Amino acid sequence: MSFTTPYFTLPKFVYLKPSTLEEALSMLKQYKGKAKVKAGGIMLINLMKERQIVPEYVIDLKNIKELKTINITQRGVEIGSMVTAIELQNSKEIKELCPTLAKAASFMGDRTLQHTVTLGGNISVAMPSTDGLTALMSMDSMLEIKSAEERRFIHSSELVIGLGKNSLKEDEIITKIIVPYNGDVKGTYLKFLNASEVAIATVAVTAHLNKKKFALVVGALAPKPYYFNNESLQWNWEEPVSVNIQRASEIVSKTVEPMSDVVASSEYRKHISKVLTARALKEVFGGE
Repeated sequence: MSFTTPYFTLPKFVYLKPSTLEEALSMLKQYKGKAKVKAGGIMLINLMKERQIVPEYVIDLKNIKELKTINITQRGVEIGSMVTAIELQNSKEIKELCPTLAKAASFMGDRTLQHTVTLGGNISVAMPSTDGLTALMSMDSMLEIKSAEERRFIHSSELVIGLGKNSLKEDEIITKIIVPYNGDVKGTYLKFLNASEVAIATVAVTAHLNKKKFALVVGALAPKPYYFNNESLQWNWEEPVSVNIQRASEIVSKTVEPMSDVVASSEYRKHISKVLTARALKEVFGGE
């Protein structure tokens, strides 16, 4: 049940359940502008109950096996868009090669919902409080996007273009998430919630220690996450870690411009982002 709407039922629609990607893309082409794709479906169902969207057709992707795989290829770790949060947490490859994503997946809803929430669905809703995109941006991930006629690739940072808006065309879906790997990777993901379990700030850090490089991404502050790398944070590998952490957290605090809403004020979000930044960097690099 959605608690923000007087409606208790869904509007009428035609339910479609393709068994192959080709079939799903064909349906999207045929019903372009009239159809919505269901991945996990949690956000979709709520929006339909609230009559914010009223699609004539709902295309359910859960039976498409090729969207549920995790493979190691020359391009990196390739994750199907329908892989669930619980599968990300349980995957040996994800835990070893994508530790930031494995930890972020543990925050994608409660334990029951994590069997339903998919990575592709989580990032496609383009809401600040979702966890997947912040982690993927810190890992320099690419997204494979397909329609019936085209395949293209975008950087994960190009997906969200506004609050609740993504850069996908009406006949496109995310098919794969590609995470490059370079060995010797460390990462973490931290999330600060209010009493109603809505994110006030999130921080993802992914570091490739052998290359002396890392990325830090701060989410839940604005429609798009804020991206920093070790250079923009003025990280000096010759200085003590504690000095670097203090400087980096100050830079984050001065750079971000959080939104204010019923969940938290801009000032509070700015403060929490500074604290989470310091904690995340300490978790990855140590220090006092």
